[in-house]
Amino acid sequence: MIVRQIEEHDLTEIANWEREISMISFGEEAITDIAFHLRKLEKAMMRERPGMLVLDMDGRAAGWMWMSLRVNSVTQDAYMQFRSFYISEPFRGTAGVDALFEAGMLFAKREGARRIVGHVHVHNLPMRALYKKYGFAPTHLTMEYSGCGGTEEQNHD
Repeated sequence: MIVRQIEEHDLTEIANWEREISMISFGEEAITDIAFHLRKLEKAMMRERPGMLVLDMDGRAAGWMWMSLRVNSVTQDAYMQFRSFYISEPFRGTAGVDALFEAGMLFAKREGARRIVGHVHVHNLPMRALYKKYGFAPTHLTMEYSGCGGTEEQNHD
């Protein structure tokens, strides 16, 4: 088991994972077009490759983490944006999960990030548990109402 930077031969597998992440995070509004995710990854590799990490098990991608260094426009503090984390089914619950997550934490420290910010869907309990395990604390909660009508009238009792 090793953690390495993304390579071109990983792109198709990771694009499929990005599609799955999108479906978990955005439900019916998810972008499911694999070509879209491939283009996004190819473009990101040109400028963000150091933060695009792959858990490699016996020469095969088994997990994926994507982190981007950002700068707060007001305070000018550098922080790391946690963009994606995915472990393929056979490797969930293994030491590989921690190896990949800890590699990301180390990357953030080496890059000079003062903090790491990650967003997670409220129903994604495994990711919420992983964040908690590593000392992440919730700071914002997004509230959403989707009963504004549109083409159909909504009834509420």
